[in-house]
Amino acid sequence: MEDPRLEIPGLPFFPEFEQSESMIKPFLLKLLGKWYWFVLSVVLFLAAAWLLTRYSMPVYQSSSSLLILERSGGSPFSQTESAISSQAFEGFGIMGQNNNIYNQIEVLKSWPIIEEAVQELGFEVSVYSVGQILDPEVYTAAPFVVEWDRSHPQMIGTRIRLTFAGDGKIRYQAEGENVRVHDFVTGENIRTIPNVNIDETRLLGERFSGNDYSFAIRVKENAPSGLSGTYAIEFNTVQQTGKLYASRLTVAQSNRQTSILTLTVQDHNSAKGNDFLNKLVEVYQRDNLNQKNEVANRTINFIHSQLGEISDSLSISETEMLQFQSDNRVIDLSAQSQQLLQQMSELDNQRVVLESQLKYYRYLRNYIIQNQELESIMAPSAMGVEDPMMTSLTQELNTLTLEKSRLGNVRVSPRLNQINAQIEKLKEALMANINSSISQAEVRLDDLNRRIRARESQVRQLPTTERNLVNIERKYKLNNETYTFMLEKLSTAQIAKASNMPDSKVVSEAIFMSQVAPTPQKNYAIALMLALIIPALWIFLVDFFTTKVKTQRDVEKLSKLPILASVFFNESKESHNTPVLDLPNSPASEPYRGLRNKLNLMTKGKEKPVVAVTSTGPNEGKSYTAINLASSFALNRKKAVLLDLDLRNSHLSEMLGIEANKGVVNYIMGEAKLADIAFQVKHPNFHVIPAGSIPPNPGEMLTDEKVVRLMEELKQIYDVIIIDFAPIGFVTDLFQISDMLDSVLFVVRDRFTNKNWLKSALEEVKAHELKGVGLVINGIKLKKGSYLSSGYGYGYGYGYSYGYGYGYGHKKKNTSGRKAVKQSA
Repeated sequence: MEDPRLEIPGLPFFPEFEQSESMIKPFLLKLLGKWYWFVLSVVLFLAAAWLLTRYSMPVYQSSSSLLILERSGGSPFSQTESAISSQAFEGFGIMGQNNNIYNQIEVLKSWPIIEEAVQELGFEVSVYSVGQILDPEVYTAAPFVVEWDRSHPQMIGTRIRLTFAGDGKIRYQAEGENVRVHDFVTGENIRTIPNVNIDETRLLGERFSGNDYSFAIRVKENAPSGLSGTYAIEFNTVQQTGKLYASRLTVAQSNRQTSILTLTVQDHNSAKGNDFLNKLVEVYQRDNLNQKNEVANRTINFIHSQLGEISDSLSISETEMLQFQSDNRVIDLSAQSQQLLQQMSELDNQRVVLESQLKYYRYLRNYIIQNQELESIMAPSAMGVEDPMMTSLTQELNTLTLEKSRLGNVRVSPRLNQINAQIEKLKEALMANINSSISQAEVRLDDLNRRIRARESQVRQLPTTERNLVNIERKYKLNNETYTFMLEKLSTAQIAKASNMPDSKVVSEAIFMSQVAPTPQKNYAIALMLALIIPALWIFLVDFFTTKVKTQRDVEKLSKLPILASVFFNESKESHNTPVLDLPNSPASEPYRGLRNKLNLMTKGKEKPVVAVTSTGPNEGKSYTAINLASSFALNRKKAVLLDLDLRNSHLSEMLGIEANKGVVNYIMGEAKLADIAFQVKHPNFHVIPAGSIPPNPGEMLTDEKVVRLMEELKQIYDVIIIDFAPIGFVTDLFQISDMLDSVLFVVRDRFTNKNWLKSALEEVKAHELKGVGLVINGIKLKKGSYLSSGYGYGYGYGYSYGYGYGYGHKKKNTSGRKAVKQSA
């Protein structure tokens, strides 16, 4: 099958109408055609990137490292040397050392730690150096310090401008609306000032105070004399500043094989970021040590209270023993009495230890029942409990309870939910262990009491004086042994407290790492990428959502009909409607010569063919196409006639400059003969029959039998009959005489014809089974700067005002006066 594309000799085919199976190539060619868009976009985006880089506040990143040590004391959840393997407790959700690392990460990022660090550093006040565009924070580099009264309310969130004139005076300026006033003692905002307008001058060092502010500026000793310049200070709450640094802080495990944490923070002042990280680690380690000492302190305080009671009992029993020995002149006991006393003392000591353990077990059980989560549990070893399971469980419960308290006022947190679940599981395990221990201790205590009662019965058999002395010495030894036991535990607790160390070690203090923003390379790379992507995306979206025919592919998607010709648009001022007759050897006539040859093939060489020319709607160039097609036949020594059957809105007479009062309408009405309505135009072989006056019923007139007679007469005289029909997108005039037609040319205008209308019109053509239908793409506009536009001056101006009144509510009046020759008629 013959390729239906028109190939103009000497010209490469216009790229926007090149037929290709790939959609990428036409789109890339379209992008190349818009190269100036990309150049402009690149310039604009690179300029924006330069401005962003030049006038953005720098952001610096500081970093420090912290080694998390393994917790001493261990637990069965994290130590393999325990008699009970860690696998037995996986149900508690505790994962040993790794879990401890994650816990410490959360602790370092917790609100109480950050809040305390911010408050100790005095970050509530920020000092800025006022510039023309940027106001960088100077932090400790400022030549002065701000001495402010924490007990006095202060305006927050509003910068107070300080202008040093060099004469020992400071000008204070501040403006703002709805300025909040904060009480730093209670931590609450106490009022809002609708409008603030401050402009006062004070002596350097004089306190600047009012109802809503109070501070003084003290010049540093190393500050230059005659201080001048403009600065600004701003007060912010601890909560605001803490939240800001919490969002800037990152804590992560540097390597999964190590327990080293890397702390990073981003700040507009690198020195301030370094100080924050160092203070954060300091507060964290101090808090960790305080938590360890808290358990030791509770144990020490408990032992001190017990020692006070036992000391009094010991003193009384000692006095009583001495007094008894003096009164009864008894110095020592008999061998039998000493043996009984020794045995009873040993049993008493065992009972004291066992009762202390029972007391601790009941204390621990009440702790769990009463849900006292904010208090630390006393260590079991303080009361002589050597149960490894209980020791491990209490240590874990202490750790989780303290970690929960560090989360502060956070009510909803994944970590908090995890901690609560672990605490509940630990309490269940600990309660079971406590109940078992109490049962065992009570059995042992009953046995001890039975043995003690047996010894007491033996004592009662002794003589009265000796029996009383045994009881007094037994009481003294019991108090003395208990006192000694408590002193040992006190010493152990004090040694443990003194040996407590933080569970972490600073590997490296905070140092400045790099400037993270703005980054020129990144900004320019992003700008260049956006400069290329955005225009391409815009072109794609415009092309995707456009309703106009813009490429040959658009036409091919709607119809399989052959494209017989592609006609280029002429923007020259010397535009005319008959370029084929006026400039027969110019490139402008080539499309019509090719169209003429292809029509011969379409009509299969039929003698005296009848060819209709139509379009979807007005202003698409059907009349212009019909004129030049007929002209091409005329130049080929064929007698051609152009018959205007667009009875609704004819423009042929006007386009060709024919002054005719009669036309086809007069012939059908019997008012004129063929000779009266046929006019020669510029060539002896080219005649035109105008439509004549517009009739009231154009559709009915085309069904008149005189139209058939007219066609027969024309075939007797002319070799080719070209008919200019009304657009079939609005009326169906063409279909009424379709049996007389040998071929139909359908004109489509580039960047004008509506795709939906074209689709509907082509469906009508297919439904009526018209013969020899072909497409002509008209008015293809060459892009400025395109390689096709160089060296060619052919083309045809178009844009003719085309007004239709077909009774479909579509009417467009001509306002141009039709002074220019157009290609769109």
